[in-house]
Amino acid sequence: MPRLPWPLRDAWLSRLAVRSQRGDREAFRDLYRALYDPVSRYVHRRVPSKADAEDIVGQVFFRLLESLERIDPRRGSVLSYTLFMARNALVDHVRGRAGQVPEEAAAAVPDSGVGPLERLMGQEDVERVRRELARLPAETRELLMLRFGDGLRFAEVAQVMGLSEASVRQRTSRAVRELRARWDAGPARGELANDG
Repeated sequence: MPRLPWPLRDAWLSRLAVRSQRGDREAFRDLYRALYDPVSRYVHRRVPSKADAEDIVGQVFFRLLESLERIDPRRGSVLSYTLFMARNALVDHVRGRAGQVPEEAAAAVPDSGVGPLERLMGQEDVERVRRELARLPAETRELLMLRFGDGLRFAEVAQVMGLSEASVRQRTSRAVRELRARWDAGPARGELANDG
């Protein structure tokens, strides 16, 4: 997908979706190419197995093709509609595996795949962030991942999660304040938490 500001990106994806609905195969190919990276990143951040992640991405695009006629760009962005489908595919995937709670897996804290220098310099901070995020409810983690990990706008997060935009803004603000307060109250880098 070309790097466009969100209003232009949404308009471009909407035009591709409408052309695809009219049977334009090239438009669907372009829509697939434009959506593949964001959908793939979304899924790969939440599924540890590369093979499973690729299967889920394939399912998302198959579902997108099946539901193409139901897409109405006036009701929300095509990207958030597709990520909503990806979220549902993740939940379905986890339901097929015993022993995990679907919402928990959909909101799992991803492995960031940091480089060696980052790992050396900030491993304590990375682990601390993961611990703090893990303490949050699954829905709040998912909201933060969509907003900051996947770079979605508040309206898109709201559409993916089935919430109002005001609720997403409020929950995001509250979660960030809570995380900041915990961070400020916690041990500084290099200090041991319970060194008594």
